[in-house]
Amino acid sequence: MSTDDAEAAASRGPIQAMISSWAAIPAVLCDRHFTVVGANDAARALSPAFADGVNLARFTFAEADIDRDHPAYDAAAHQVAALLRESLEQHEGDAQFRGIVGDLSVTSIDFAGAWADDSLSAKANGVIDFHDTPVGLIRMGYQVLRVPGNEDDSLLVWGAADQRSARSLERLLRLSAD
Repeated sequence: MSTDDAEAAASRGPIQAMISSWAAIPAVLCDRHFTVVGANDAARALSPAFADGVNLARFTFAEADIDRDHPAYDAAAHQVAALLRESLEQHEGDAQFRGIVGDLSVTSIDFAGAWADDSLSAKANGVIDFHDTPVGLIRMGYQVLRVPGNEDDSLLVWGAADQRSARSLERLLRLSAD
């Protein structure tokens, strides 16, 4: 592990401890490549994309179990591509960025199209539908927050977008706790 990696890992400890204490608020900590470096139980219950080590762009565009015909897919996928592009614009391109963008450009026509459309801007907040949960559709609002002291990382904090989704999220969290 390089010195930079060790410093980043050490700086993440307090954030990871904080989000772990949020039992009913899904939260995900991502590095600049949008790879999950920490998530709480609520986030992992919401989506397998939020497991440690999962790259959100690769999951969105390359995961076999994603329903790309779902009406909500295009908006979510374009937002992931726009967030990745924004991160690349803010940070120096490195081998990992090149690997993600290169691999997905070759293997995913959806990614190639979303990446080429630079008119799409990353949103710091929005709503995403999680339709493959054990309790059915859950509409979740999100906020993307930069982590003070480690601007390479982003914290994605989720909240139910409506009352029906709030009840569904509560059921999901009860199921995952059992």
